[in-house]
Amino acid sequence: MKTYFDGVMNMHNSSLLQLLLEKMEHLDEAALVNKKVFNVANLQRYTGWSLSKIYKLTSARLIPFSKPTNGSLFFEREKIEQWLLQNPSYVEKELEEKVNAHLRNHHRSKSI
Repeated sequence: MKTYFDGVMNMHNSSLLQLLLEKMEHLDEAALVNKKVFNVANLQRYTGWSLSKIYKLTSARLIPFSKPTNGSLFFEREKIEQWLLQNPSYVEKELEEKVNAHLRNHHRSKSI
């Protein structure tokens, strides 16, 4: 027969287990960020993309990857980060600053 104490201990153990699982996930994420080379599963976790999307991008050669064994795909984290950050979209203030800088530089070169 379960007692009140057993119920409290089960809830406590369940809370501890949940906390441990969350801590393990954070450790996994920290380890992933420190990796230099990703496999497909690492890239999926890093970007949140589906396997289908990753394979479509590599098939179309739209994403940087290596295939040293004619089977397994590998991705350099730094190259992936550069690729992800290409073609940025600027907020209005950033665009205005870029236009003004371009006009200043363009105006100087014409007056020289």
